[in-house]
Amino acid sequence: MTARLMSGLTYDLSDGPIRTEYSRDVDGKQTARLILGEGVNELGISVTLSPAKLRAQLIEAVAELDAEMSHQERLQQLPEVAA
Repeated sequence: MTARLMSGLTYDLSDGPIRTEYSRDVDGKQTARLILGEGVNELGISVTLSPAKLRAQLIEAVAELDAEMSHQERLQQLPEVAA
Protein backbone atom coordinates (compact mmCIF):
# COMPACT_ATOMS: atom_id res chain seq x y z
CA MET A 1 0.00 0.00 0.00
CA THR A 2 1.19 3.50 -0.83
CA ALA A 3 0.43 6.43 1.49
CA ARG A 4 -1.09 9.45 -0.22
CA LEU A 5 -2.00 12.91 1.03
CA MET A 6 -5.68 13.35 0.26
CA SER A 7 -6.15 17.04 1.06
CA GLY A 8 -4.24 20.30 0.90
CA LEU A 9 -1.21 21.07 3.01
CA THR A 10 0.23 24.45 3.97
CA TYR A 11 3.74 24.55 5.41
CA ASP A 12 5.32 27.79 6.63
CA LEU A 13 9.09 27.69 6.11
CA SER A 14 9.71 30.42 8.71
CA ASP A 15 13.44 30.15 9.41
CA GLY A 16 13.71 26.36 9.26
CA PRO A 17 16.52 24.79 7.29
CA ILE A 18 16.13 23.35 3.78
CA ARG A 19 18.32 20.48 2.67
CA THR A 20 18.48 17.52 0.32
CA GLU A 21 18.80 13.91 1.33
CA TYR A 22 20.02 11.00 -0.78
CA SER A 23 19.87 7.37 0.27
CA ARG A 24 18.89 3.91 -0.88
CA ASP A 25 15.60 2.17 -0.19
CA VAL A 26 15.28 -1.39 1.13
CA ASP A 27 15.72 -2.73 -2.44
CA GLY A 28 18.92 -0.73 -2.95
CA LYS A 29 17.36 1.82 -5.34
CA GLN A 30 18.65 5.38 -5.06
CA THR A 31 16.21 7.88 -3.50
CA ALA A 32 16.25 11.69 -3.42
CA ARG A 33 14.25 14.02 -1.16
CA LEU A 34 13.89 17.71 -0.48
CA ILE A 35 13.64 18.23 3.29
CA LEU A 36 11.97 21.34 4.75
CA GLY A 37 12.36 22.09 8.45
CA GLU A 38 13.76 19.75 11.05
CA GLY A 39 12.74 17.41 13.84
CA VAL A 40 9.00 17.03 14.41
CA ASN A 41 8.39 19.88 11.93
CA GLU A 42 10.27 18.16 9.11
CA LEU A 43 8.50 17.75 5.77
CA GLY A 44 10.05 15.54 3.12
CA ILE A 45 9.20 15.77 -0.58
CA SER A 46 10.39 12.80 -2.60
CA VAL A 47 11.58 13.55 -6.13
CA THR A 48 12.92 10.05 -6.74
CA LEU A 49 10.33 9.12 -9.37
CA SER A 50 9.83 12.63 -10.80
CA PRO A 51 10.70 13.12 -14.47
CA ALA A 52 13.11 15.91 -15.43
CA LYS A 53 10.25 18.04 -16.79
CA LEU A 54 8.46 17.99 -13.43
CA ARG A 55 11.66 18.82 -11.53
CA ALA A 56 12.16 21.77 -13.89
CA GLN A 57 8.62 22.96 -13.07
CA LEU A 58 9.46 22.79 -9.36
CA ILE A 59 12.57 24.92 -9.90
CA GLU A 60 10.57 27.40 -12.00
CA ALA A 61 7.82 27.66 -9.36
CA VAL A 62 10.35 28.35 -6.59
CA ALA A 63 12.00 31.05 -8.74
CA GLU A 64 8.58 32.61 -9.35
CA LEU A 65 7.81 32.61 -5.61
CA ASP A 66 11.17 34.24 -4.91
CA ALA A 67 10.57 36.94 -7.54
CA GLU A 68 7.10 37.74 -6.14
CA MET A 69 8.37 37.92 -2.55
CA SER A 70 11.22 40.23 -3.64
CA HIS A 71 8.68 42.43 -5.44
CA GLN A 72 6.46 42.62 -2.33
CA GLU A 73 9.48 43.48 -0.16
CA ARG A 74 10.42 46.34 -2.52
CA LEU A 75 6.83 47.65 -2.45
CA GLN A 76 6.83 47.69 1.35
CA GLN A 77 9.92 49.91 1.33
CA LEU A 78 8.25 52.61 -0.77
CA PRO A 79 6.80 55.61 1.08
CA GLU A 80 3.01 55.80 1.33
CA VAL A 81 1.38 58.42 -0.86
CA ALA A 82 -1.61 60.38 0.45
CA ALA A 83 -4.77 59.94 -1.62
